[in-house]
Amino acid sequence: MAKKIVMQGNEALAESALRAGCRFFAGYPITPQTEVTEYLAAKMNDMPGRAFIQGESEVASINMVFGASAAGARAMTASSSQGIALMAECLSFCSSQTTPAVVVDISRSISGTNPSQMNYHFLTKSCGHGGFRAFCFAPSTVQETADMVYEAFDIADKYRCVVFIMTDGMLGHLIETVELKPYREFSDLPPRDWAPHGCGCGHVTHGGTPYVRGEALANRQVEMYKEWERELCRVDEFMLDDAEIVVAAWGTVARTAKTAIRKLRAEGHKIGLIRPMTLHPFPKASFTKLDEKKVRHILVLEDSIPAQFYDDVMAALGGKPIPTTLYARSMGLQVSAEEAEEQLRKLL
Repeated sequence: MAKKIVMQGNEALAESALRAGCRFFAGYPITPQTEVTEYLAAKMNDMPGRAFIQGESEVASINMVFGASAAGARAMTASSSQGIALMAECLSFCSSQTTPAVVVDISRSISGTNPSQMNYHFLTKSCGHGGFRAFCFAPSTVQETADMVYEAFDIADKYRCVVFIMTDGMLGHLIETVELKPYREFSDLPPRDWAPHGCGCGHVTHGGTPYVRGEALANRQVEMYKEWERELCRVDEFMLDDAEIVVAAWGTVARTAKTAIRKLRAEGHKIGLIRPMTLHPFPKASFTKLDEKKVRHILVLEDSIPAQFYDDVMAALGGKPIPTTLYARSMGLQVSAEEAEEQLRKLL
C-alpha cells in the first residue's frame, strides 16, 4: 500500500503528472496556478528524458505542447481562466490534428484571483472553433486531483484528444493527505505509432471534394463522444438513495455542500447530492433516473453568474416536473457551507 503524504493540491497535481509519464511541460505563471509551474520547474529538467520550458506566453506554451505531443511525448500545460482562453486556437488545432494534450485550469474569476466556476461553458462546450469537445475532469479533493491527472494522460493517448482538469484556487491551494500512484516507466507507456509520421489527419482534397478526411474526423469525434458517455462518465451520488431533496453541485462547491448535507442528515432530513466528476461527458443518467414521486425539490449550487452548470442540470432532467432552485455566487464570491445550509432549510 502506498504511503500517504501531505501535499498542496497544485503540487500533488504536478507530481502525479510526472508519475503518469509527462515528459514535456510548457507553461506561464499565473495565480492561482503558479505552484504547478514552480513545482515542475524545480524537478523536470533534472529528470532524464523530460523537459520543462517557461513559455513567453500561454499561446507559446500550448503551441509547444502541441509540437512535443506530435513528436511523441506525453505533454501538458497549466494555466488559469484568462490564460486558458488564449489557448483556444491551438486547442482547436490539437483536436483537428488528433494530437493528445493534457491541460490544467486552476480557475479564477474574471475580475480577480479568487476561485470561480465561470469557465464551465468554455471548457465543456466551446473551448475552440470547429465544434470539438474536450474531455473534462472535475475533482473536489486533492486525492481526486492526483488520480484524475494520472488517468488523463491515458485518456488523451487512447482517444488522441484534449483532456482538461478543472479545479480552482481553493482546491489548488488546499493541503490534504494524498496517496500517489507509482512512477511509470516510459517503456511501459502506450506506443504512439503515429507520431514519427505526423498526425496524419490534415485537410486534404480527394476526388475533387475538399476536406473529405476532415469530415471523416468529425464523424469519428461524434462516435468518440458517445463512447465517453457510455464508458467514462463519472459521478458521485452522495446519500441519494432515499433523498427527498437533491443538491446538484461540482468541484469545491459540492465539497462545501456535503458539509451542509451531513449536518442536516444528522437532524433527520433526507438530503442527497449529485456531483459530476466529469463535466464532459456529463452524468445525465443520474438526473434522468430521479423519481419525481420521491424527490420533491432540486437545489443547484454553483459559483457562476450567469449560471452555466444549471443549464446542463435542467437539460438532463428533460422536463421532469421536479421544482428546481438555483443559488449562485460569482466574481470570486463562493457558495459557503452556511449558505448551502440556509438554502436547504428553506426547502425543508
